[in-house]
Amino acid sequence: MNNTEQKVIEALSQLISPLAASSLLKRALGERPPDLLGPHAWAELIEGSLQRELEGILPMNGLLPELQKLVQQLRAAPPPQPPQEPTLEIADLGKYINLQSEQERQSLVLELARGEGVLAVVLESSYGQECRLGSYSESLVGLLSTAHRLLDRKGSYRLLYTVFREAQLVLRPLGQGYLAVLTRKEANLGQLLYRMSRIEALQVGAEQ
Repeated sequence: MNNTEQKVIEALSQLISPLAASSLLKRALGERPPDLLGPHAWAELIEGSLQRELEGILPMNGLLPELQKLVQQLRAAPPPQPPQEPTLEIADLGKYINLQSEQERQSLVLELARGEGVLAVVLESSYGQECRLGSYSESLVGLLSTAHRLLDRKGSYRLLYTVFREAQLVLRPLGQGYLAVLTRKEANLGQLLYRMSRIEALQVGAEQ
């Protein structure tokens, strides 16, 4: 839980229970990961969807004083810095990968595994599976494969981002399979998402 999320729940807990406050915030967030929201996005969420959720359960006339103060602090925060130009290593990473080629699959996984803070990489396709698991066991692959199948059955998904223990996971479909990268929590998420967004399966053969 990040600092802003904790402050919002603490403010809401003055009116409702902490559990109810956490549930209300989750509804207001919807599909937006709280760790990816900047100060200004948090301010808009508090004044928008969160306030509407709160008004749905309690008679309210404007924001709570604590939330209003938090919104002012968030809006006073400096705007996010423009993203840095990608390094040569990232820019050179091929956009399209021929999943039929074992060499290309292995090269991609090795390239991603060398990234700063990367703990494990798994690439699964109808042509084979390539892994760099580091200190993790094969059970990680089974967990990722199950997660991908469950998400895929519910409908096409573009990306899954989640945090557990001391790591963060990005999972995305690729061709008829998936690509997953597990990193330390302090690793640069924006850079990882940029790298993974540039990777697409070459539409040939069975991948068409």
